[in-house]
Amino acid sequence: MSKKPELRYITPTLESITVRGKYIIKEKDFSVIQKRVAQALMPFDFGIFPAIGESIILSRGYEESQKGKKNWWFKTIRECRAGYPVYLTITSIEHFNDDTLVEVECRPALWYKISQLNESSFKENAVQEALLECRGFVKQTMSLFRSKEVEPVSVYPIIQRTEIKSRLLNLGLKEIVDKLDKAEEHIVQNDFPESLKSSRTAFEKMIDWQMNKRGLAQTNSYHNNLERIKSKGYLDLETTKLLQTYYECLSVIVHEKGVSPGIFEAQMEYGITLIMLDYFANKLP
Repeated sequence: MSKKPELRYITPTLESITVRGKYIIKEKDFSVIQKRVAQALMPFDFGIFPAIGESIILSRGYEESQKGKKNWWFKTIRECRAGYPVYLTITSIEHFNDDTLVEVECRPALWYKISQLNESSFKENAVQEALLECRGFVKQTMSLFRSKEVEPVSVYPIIQRTEIKSRLLNLGLKEIVDKLDKAEEHIVQNDFPESLKSSRTAFEKMIDWQMNKRGLAQTNSYHNNLERIKSKGYLDLETTKLLQTYYECLSVIVHEKGVSPGIFEAQMEYGITLIMLDYFANKLP
């Protein structure tokens, strides 16, 4: 009789459970956007914070907290499930002729359990639930408008990926950034095998760039390409092994029959690819 898998407990950072995305909305008057969002969410106990500029900030239980019912709010947060969306902001970034580019941010109850109730250990699947539920909540909210998702709703730190992409673009590596964008797009479309392929291609193109930049002839495999970069003194032994193992693992998942990668595998591989590419961009520019 097989044993049940052991429950894993983790302590996420606040940034790692903050979900963000960017949309273009077919509406140039931000006050219209504010009004529609408020009308849609206020029946679900969302109250509106005072906002600065063109933004709307909504939080569940805000009205009660303003009436001095702090204990009521803390009790509600303590008892509700980790993934319950609690906080939402929509901020205008840029106006076009008839459109508005906005950034949306959502925080789950888990965020407040950590930051205000000092809870620190959570089941891994509760953290996953929180991320996915907030992601779905943002998409449902944005379905109020004729909107186009231009930066996929993210369940990993958006600052990190934006900064890494910027560094890659500064090096002239637009083709690699395009592949990263494709990997994200496939995650949003729930096409996880294609996302993994795009992540792998981005990694391959970085190795190609490194080889070409240093005047090194291509070998018969990326494993050997990394070995050649190491032999010329650009990589140390342990880092080379890590990069080779990652690439081989990614290739196995992409090619092996019967393997059905899901959202977490696709997101993990995308995140690792970002880190690997950033290492190349910083250490070996």
